[in-house]
Amino acid sequence: MASLIRHLRLQLAQNDTLALLSILAVLAGLLTGGTILLFRLAIEVPLDSALPGQHHEYFESLPAWLRFLLPFSGSIVLAALFYKLSAQSRVVGISHVLERLKHHQGHMPFKNFLAQFVGGIICAISGQSTGREGPAVHLGAATGSIMGRRFELPSNHVQLLLACGVAAAISASFNTPIAGVIFAMEVILMGYSFVSLIPVILASVTGALLTRVVYGSEPAFTVPAIQMTSLLEFPFLMLEGLFMGALAAMFIWVCVNTAKKAPKNLWVRFLIIGLLNGLLAVMIPQIMGIGYDTVNLALIGQIPLIALFIFALAKLLITSLNLGLGQPGGAIGPMLFIGACAGGLIGELGNYLAPEHASSTGFYAMLGMAAMMAACLQAPLTALMTLLELTSNASILMPAMLVVVIANLTASEVFKQKALFPRLLQLRGLTVDTSPVEQMLRQSSVHSISEKNIKMVNKFATIENLELLLKGNPKWLVIHDDNKQILAIISAVDVASLMLDEEQLSNWLEPHQDSLAINLMAIPAQREQCGTIYMQANLQEALDCMSTQKVECLSIHYGKSNSSTSVMGIIRHDKIHNHYRYQQNVS
Repeated sequence: MASLIRHLRLQLAQNDTLALLSILAVLAGLLTGGTILLFRLAIEVPLDSALPGQHHEYFESLPAWLRFLLPFSGSIVLAALFYKLSAQSRVVGISHVLERLKHHQGHMPFKNFLAQFVGGIICAISGQSTGREGPAVHLGAATGSIMGRRFELPSNHVQLLLACGVAAAISASFNTPIAGVIFAMEVILMGYSFVSLIPVILASVTGALLTRVVYGSEPAFTVPAIQMTSLLEFPFLMLEGLFMGALAAMFIWVCVNTAKKAPKNLWVRFLIIGLLNGLLAVMIPQIMGIGYDTVNLALIGQIPLIALFIFALAKLLITSLNLGLGQPGGAIGPMLFIGACAGGLIGELGNYLAPEHASSTGFYAMLGMAAMMAACLQAPLTALMTLLELTSNASILMPAMLVVVIANLTASEVFKQKALFPRLLQLRGLTVDTSPVEQMLRQSSVHSISEKNIKMVNKFATIENLELLLKGNPKWLVIHDDNKQILAIISAVDVASLMLDEEQLSNWLEPHQDSLAINLMAIPAQREQCGTIYMQANLQEALDCMSTQKVECLSIHYGKSNSSTSVMGIIRHDKIHNHYRYQQNVS
């Protein structure tokens, strides 16, 4: 079994491993789907038993005093739990996923996974204005990442499994497998490639299938049959795009500025969260929880105009304040709530001003959901695919494209507000910007382009030993000391040339352990100091490691050992540069 696992790891360290990656992607989809199901059931089962009505989020049925006490006490419980964690272990959500992907090769800590799982459940059960999709993305990403690390996969494959977990999480949450794929590629990986696309698709489909076994094939929302009534509605669509872009910019601005000015003390921040959610829930109970019951009402046009305005504004303010203060909830669900109510508001105005031409309120509510999500995430394709899968109506795509593009441009170009989660990362001095070269280097493991035609040799080598090694025609000799620690590499051709020159050779022989030996660290030859790196690393990590260790070459090691007995190959600085210049291996 150990030899089989070793063989599989070596196979996965190569670039042409699509079949194996596809199998692992299905496994990641199954594990993520199971995690998301457990997360959803942990929220819905207690709420179903505690709240009357047709929906497990019917917080409006609770008396005013309980609507205040529930989110306030939930915040106190969260503060007590998070107080026991280190500051780094408290970081959760999509911004945490982006940070770990960009700066930690996709390695996500298990403590943060637990903090997100428990924190997301407490937020939702206690009726705080939150979403479950943001936590689901974190949980899916962590599931894929931890699975990859357990198998000791190369870091580029760990990052790919992270993206597979994200796709499966979104797919399992909304029952939208295509949107899950686009979200993982557009928002998380921020790029597309054939090698990554196939596994991500498989993981997303697997997550959706697992969810449908439990919840059926119905989407997350009750979507009526909707369509555009007249081409004369395009002015209203443009107005909706402008309005949604302005709301998205406001959402991002409030969230970011709250995070800038948030108190450092954990207890103070969670106390403020509890008070704000409790007080607002007393006046507007619809803002409690994820709010999908209210979204469904907006889609079928059963919320009055003034109520739509109040709900959208209240949800925007309380959710952005929550996120800015560090609540471990999600933002995607509230984005959809705000978009549905604000879009429904435009629809109500359209029906009032031009009833003969305006489409239904639900039509504008659906477009508002897509536009708000797209503008906040700066992910138009994700929003459009989500809309398409929720409605199963391709005719809605043309007006949706107009509204989504206008909303994106309004938020980013008019109000200068970029995507929410990268903005939150910038507050911590981090960035997710990646050059095309760096993206390409992250997709290849060091072992995939390493030089494997090598031989190991002691620093002091006898003539007989060198003759034996050179018979294999190696390209490089990897020099180690008596403790099996790697020192440098030396050109095998130069050593062979010296061996043919008997006069010169005699000048470099010296006594060593009762025999004559050649000090390979002293003879004239092409020789490079050599650092060490593990087989799981990618090419970008190799460049970073060379810079840190101040070397031009690295020996690649299997497992956790860095001795000469675990060397799998070597990789040189110029080989990496040739790889990204010519997109091919150079021998």
